[in-house]
Amino acid sequence: MTDTELIEKLKRIEETSDHAERHSLALELTDNPDRRIFDVLVRLIQRPDLENRRGTLIYCLEAHDCASITTLLEHIAKTGNFEAGMQAEVILDNQGLR
Repeated sequence: MTDTELIEKLKRIEETSDHAERHSLALELTDNPDRRIFDVLVRLIQRPDLENRRGTLIYCLEAHDCASITTLLEHIAKTGNFEAGMQAEVILDNQGLR
């Protein structure tokens, strides 16, 4: 994927109101270690309007070093819905963040 294509996908993932499209785009980018993807995913996960739609977005963080968002992941693990909470737990455990 070219840098231009990546930028377009990141722009689209933040702008779309279609949850299926957002999740599909996030899954396409799952294995790409580019820091910009991590930053966009974290912003999306923190959006209040996506609180009940962030499980897939959290899953897509697994390929990234999540040490900088340990507190956020711990909060989601305690207060998020089942899917989001479980995904946060997986990252915390697999990355040895607690």
